[in-house]
Amino acid sequence: MKKLVPLGSSVLVALLATGCATAPAQKVSFNETGSMQFACGNGDKVEMQFFPEQNMGVLVRNGWTVGLPAQATDSGYAYSNGPTTVRGDGNEMTIQIGYLTPIWCRGRPMLVSGR
Repeated sequence: MKKLVPLGSSVLVALLATGCATAPAQKVSFNETGSMQFACGNGDKVEMQFFPEQNMGVLVRNGWTVGLPAQATDSGYAYSNGPTTVRGDGNEMTIQIGYLTPIWCRGRPMLVSGR
């Protein structure tokens, strides 16, 4: 039977503070394969995976994955397959699905294991 080891209060406070800290807004360069997790204004949590060498992005939302070809843009990034379009710059992104109201999201880069 495993025993639970109590954490010292200072360790617990440090862990909680680290998890709640907000990262400052930053410009993110997607020169390499990478992923970002986003929290959206409608309560969704989404992930955008970037594959620049293939000129593709993959949107993961509500258990669904959608492959999106890269689109030309003056700044930031854009991916679209027609009905679904993702546009972003830095750590902000908007998802447009058909004629539905655009979904605004904010995120930060995530560490991807094995890379």
